[in-house]
Amino acid sequence: MRNAVISRDEILEASRLMLQEKGWSAIHMRSVAVRCGVSVGSLYNYFPSKTELVAATVESVWQELFHVPEDLTGEERFCKVIQWLHDSIQEGNRRYQGFLTLHAMGFTTGEGKVEGRRMMERVQGQLRESLCRMLREDDQVNQSVFDSRLTPEGFVELVFSMLITALLRGEEDCEPLLAVVRRVLY
Repeated sequence: MRNAVISRDEILEASRLMLQEKGWSAIHMRSVAVRCGVSVGSLYNYFPSKTELVAATVESVWQELFHVPEDLTGEERFCKVIQWLHDSIQEGNRRYQGFLTLHAMGFTTGEGKVEGRRMMERVQGQLRESLCRMLREDDQVNQSVFDSRLTPEGFVELVFSMLITALLRGEEDCEPLLAVVRRVLY
């Protein structure tokens, strides 16, 4: 066991690696402490419970996967962001086997329900804000499609919901969604 101080980020990195290698069942206070080479008490300084460790690990995976690229340019920029988001979630599902499904199921009941939902809302809110910004910055979008009944925020919410639903159903391709978006926006 090492005497050095460990950071929250190092703990989360170890948890993500364990998640990749062995799945959700590997994430326990004791196993993460062993992986980090510290005492279990050191982990409790950062995470008062396994539930909080798992929630923070899930959030760190979401943040790792979803840094909306600022350099998306060219035609149909909003569609490019949707494609990028679809591909990122699929990559995350491959890297962290079944991450999206397990995440969606794991926080719907039990001890982690409140914290999990709060974390999910925070991360998804950041994604929605990025999507709204990209929608507004896409010069090709016909802004006249928006009114008091269909706002950019409402449109992003609809697109985001359809994207997550398609991914949960295992659809490998988001082209039907992109076709609808193109017909509405461009």
